[in-house]
Amino acid sequence: MEYYLRRALDSIKASPAASGVAVASIAASVLFAGAVLLVSSNAYRMVARWAAAGIDVSIFFAGDAREPDIVAAKARVAADSAVIDSRYVSPEEAWQFLSDNLDRSAELLAGMEPSVLPASVEVKLERSLSDAEIQARLTSWRALPGISDVQSSRTLVGAGSGALDVVRWVAWALGALTLAASVIIVASTFQLAAYTRRDEMNLLRLVGAVGPVYWGPIVLAGFLEGTAASLIALGLLFAVFAAVALPIHSELPVVADALAFLGPRQCLTLALWGAVLGGAGSALGMWRVSQWR
Repeated sequence: MEYYLRRALDSIKASPAASGVAVASIAASVLFAGAVLLVSSNAYRMVARWAAAGIDVSIFFAGDAREPDIVAAKARVAADSAVIDSRYVSPEEAWQFLSDNLDRSAELLAGMEPSVLPASVEVKLERSLSDAEIQARLTSWRALPGISDVQSSRTLVGAGSGALDVVRWVAWALGALTLAASVIIVASTFQLAAYTRRDEMNLLRLVGAVGPVYWGPIVLAGFLEGTAASLIALGLLFAVFAAVALPIHSELPVVADALAFLGPRQCLTLALWGAVLGGAGSALGMWRVSQWR
């Protein structure tokens, strides 16, 4: 094994330009594949979390709603077995929530009194309810005394389920495109690299090298170049992710909770993919340039 490793390293040192081009092509392929995987996995995670959440319902009280009507409506909602959670939001709390979310545009609320905002009951329903069951509850709550309007996220939740399928198919399509592009680019690059090493390969054949002794060091050099390129690509991908995720964490904390870098298995898969690209590209390049022995 020491012989193969030494010969592989000597081969890389003997053709630094070809090795550099090979590493750059593999790093670009792994970086692109990692970017597709990172974006699709985060998009899928956010859509799945959104689609799996319960159905949100906002029950708004009229400005002249009486206290007994508010108490009765809150009790009616809380007594429903399909209600996961319910919370009364006063006009002051609604105004404070709006002010916090406007952030730099909070001055738009200057001079506005909290009383202009309606009080409400924020309800979360079980997602397993059918459309008919949801509509029946919305209709009954809308008919309660003191209620001015009832709004729900039922349509958005339904769209979220469809969005999951879209994200999944887009990820598969981009993955297939990345795979094809990587194979074509790396195969062409290693064919050029093998061509630059043709004198070394012909010399080995002249001295009687056959089998693994002949092609082993070249293929191992490809694996080493692929592994190094994968590590470089993962490092660049993490740096870009950190630079993009940092402002998102500060500006959109709700979305930031679903953001995450690739997991250990995904990173390992990308590293192995780069190593396989390097080894297979070296083997293909040798086969195209010289007779395989």
